[in-house]
Amino acid sequence: MRLKLLAAASALAAAIGFGPAQAETDYSDETVTLLINYGAGGSTDIEGRIIAQHLGAHLPGEPNVIVQNMPGGGGNIGSNFLGTSAPKDGTMVGFFTWNPIDQLIKAPGLMIEYNDFAFIAGISHPTIFYMRKDVAPGIEEPTDLLKASGFKAGTMSPTIHQTVRTRLALDLLGIDFDLVSGYRGLKPIDTAMLQDEIQLTNGSLPGFMGSVMPTMVEPGIAIPLFHFDIEDTDGGYHPNPLLSEMHIPTFLDMYHAKFGADAMPEGFEWEALSLINAIMESMYRSILMPPGTDEDAVATMRQAFTDLAADPEFVADYKKTVGVEPRFTFGEEGQAIIERLADLDPDFLAKFTEYVNQQ
Repeated sequence: MRLKLLAAASALAAAIGFGPAQAETDYSDETVTLLINYGAGGSTDIEGRIIAQHLGAHLPGEPNVIVQNMPGGGGNIGSNFLGTSAPKDGTMVGFFTWNPIDQLIKAPGLMIEYNDFAFIAGISHPTIFYMRKDVAPGIEEPTDLLKASGFKAGTMSPTIHQTVRTRLALDLLGIDFDLVSGYRGLKPIDTAMLQDEIQLTNGSLPGFMGSVMPTMVEPGIAIPLFHFDIEDTDGGYHPNPLLSEMHIPTFLDMYHAKFGADAMPEGFEWEALSLINAIMESMYRSILMPPGTDEDAVATMRQAFTDLAADPEFVADYKKTVGVEPRFTFGEEGQAIIERLADLDPDFLAKFTEYVNQQ
């Protein structure tokens, strides 16, 4: 690729919190591939395609940006490809629903650590649990979940954050349920929900707004149950502000309804759930480039996403589909989230690995 000097390198470094760059990559006559690690029609794909429509305008030379879906392995097939086989010239960037749990438990399906990628940006999303209304004794309001038992909760791979958080949350609420894992994306899961093969699942806000609302909530088939609380720096908890207008209860609202207003969860399961929530609710999507990608291309892509986040046309299109404006994570904040994976207590990790592998 052709390179040209970037006069505003210092401004770039200040904007995104990384070291200084010397040049930007010119993408004229190039095609950039946005690699999505889940299938077409799911929430990752919905969001990624909005980004692909606008990203090229913020790259030098305004290249064509295409989408390539590479689903499977709970997102690991796409992650592994980006980490081991993708071009390093700046023409491929991953838009992933990442799964840090596989790195924590050293799952054999993940062939690379997230720390090895070139971090570009992240996007935060709340996770929303939803359930069919025809589950006995009838689910008319979220707290009716606390009366239900024996239903099937559907998730993707056994080690993905979606599965592990489903187990931890429902276990902490003392709910008897059957887990059905192994679905290859949220679209197959939602199809299974519509066919009553499963009765409960969870997903990110884009998928909920783009798929679940029109096909299940609005027709009266399902209702949203709860989302995970955001932990403050002082150890307190509050609802996710992205859902302030939707009035969906939090997990702790459900816990208090079950065990009392002053009750607080504790023990290993709560510690594990709090850890995963702190990571995933801060950066549900990760935007990454292959290890060893040209440094100028990495700096150029970081600047492109910084500019994209401030693009009013992109923000408007994103909000129209997702229901809220995008909330990006840049620079040191995102890097710190990834680096946290390598700085956990070994005893906790051993217990966590044992829990995840229990099926």
